[in-house]
Amino acid sequence: MSWKVNSVKVVFELVDTETGELLTEERVLGDETKKVKKPRTKKVEDTCPDPKVILLDNKIQLNNKCLELTGFMPDDKVAIKFEKKGRTTTPVMMLDEKEGNKLTKTGTISCRGSKHDELLKFGSEFIVEEHPSVAGAYVLKGNIEIEDDIVDVPEEIASEDEIDTLVEEESDSDFNADNFNFDF
Repeated sequence: MSWKVNSVKVVFELVDTETGELLTEERVLGDETKKVKKPRTKKVEDTCPDPKVILLDNKIQLNNKCLELTGFMPDDKVAIKFEKKGRTTTPVMMLDEKEGNKLTKTGTISCRGSKHDELLKFGSEFIVEEHPSVAGAYVLKGNIEIEDDIVDVPEEIASEDEIDTLVEEESDSDFNADNFNFDF
């Protein structure tokens, strides 16, 4: 009795380490057909007790606690906007069908370009809290403290002497027009 190998079946399982997405590819050697199974999503194990958003290269990752707090579902369009109050700016996350990016099954949202750069100023990891005055909006508190440039400007200027202390005087002797050439 003799045996002959007809075909060999090889199964590849590739895992995206950032999102936990699992892609299974099946190939049969000795056969010209190739079968590719649909990618399955697998939730990344999350041990963080706080609702967090993590800024990655081209996207933001919402952890499981954040998804529970917000109630965002896959295919929802989520936008990051910047709320300005006085001199402070705060990143805010909310549903927005026009400006939002689609939330994937693995809990990521595309975040590129100027939005990514603006969000990076506040940090790379954010704690998510409910907005105090807007329902369905969530404040992102970053891991970088932003100090505003505060300039003390007196509300009332009482005398001309105080104006002189605020403005540096320049004398006419600082300017010399002799070195200019006015020939046309």
